[in-house]
Amino acid sequence: MNYWIMGIVASLLLFVSVLLHELSHSLVAKTRNIQVKTITLFFFGGVAGIEKEEMKPSSEFLMAIAGPLFSAILGLIFFFIYRLDGNGMVEAITFYLYQINFILAVFNIVPAYPLDGGRAFRAILYAHYKDLKKATRIASRGGRFFASFLFVLGIFALFQGNAGGLWFILLGGFLYFLAGASYQQVLVKDYLSAIPLRQLLKKTGNVLSGKMTFAQFLKRYANSSADTFLVKEDNYLGVFDLKKVQALPQKMHTLVKIKQLSLPLNSSRTLSLTDNTFTAFRKLSEQDLDFLPVLEKGKIIGVIPQKVIVKRLNIEAKFRSK
Repeated sequence: MNYWIMGIVASLLLFVSVLLHELSHSLVAKTRNIQVKTITLFFFGGVAGIEKEEMKPSSEFLMAIAGPLFSAILGLIFFFIYRLDGNGMVEAITFYLYQINFILAVFNIVPAYPLDGGRAFRAILYAHYKDLKKATRIASRGGRFFASFLFVLGIFALFQGNAGGLWFILLGGFLYFLAGASYQQVLVKDYLSAIPLRQLLKKTGNVLSGKMTFAQFLKRYANSSADTFLVKEDNYLGVFDLKKVQALPQKMHTLVKIKQLSLPLNSSRTLSLTDNTFTAFRKLSEQDLDFLPVLEKGKIIGVIPQKVIVKRLNIEAKFRSK
């Protein structure tokens, strides 16, 4: 029974340690007026979702090193508790936790993007080159090199009969993917941020009345190539996406209104001409929408379809120098 208790307590404290590691990033971000939207935890750490990717090098550097430093401090705290003469269960738990936190600190300080050390390295490169794309490219290459090293180390360990090598292979593969994806994200922002939204503006197309019943919609638009429509009724503005509508009993078709099946539009689901194409792309991706309306002085002047942005992105990626 004691082993079960020790395992549960150690696991919970490990989770808290990783969470505090990420919260330290968020705390520094808050002091630098940078919004953190989400925190995603992995088995080797986590990722704080930063609203603003391109920040001052000093801010990114401080945010990056905050995590490893906090993990090192936690490691020292657990080490001192371990060194005290006390309960055997406490010693066993703190022995495990101080080692894990030190490992987490050392692992994350490696200059391999997108680990914390890699982000600190990118911040230094960005301060030197004044070019975020170049800094990210160099840092992500470092990340892929480290990931490849872990992968090879894992294979070697497996050949030596050490099953733990599988974790190095999985970790190396995951980091390799993250390094490449992080660089691609910077490229996407670089490509799309320079494109004015007006260039991709399309006509509004079909606008449905919120009072229309689902039966009336099927009768009129069943053969339409469009799946997504704007919905207007008095002061209401929304988006009706046929793909997201669950199957309805036949008798409900004449009772359910299109407004009831639509997604209300607010400021986070609309665009203005002052936005750039990357902002539109991010909003469309986050909310899984086919298009977003563009408002000017409260009136719809057109829409930005996701497929138009993707097509333009493919052109930019193919014909612009990376």
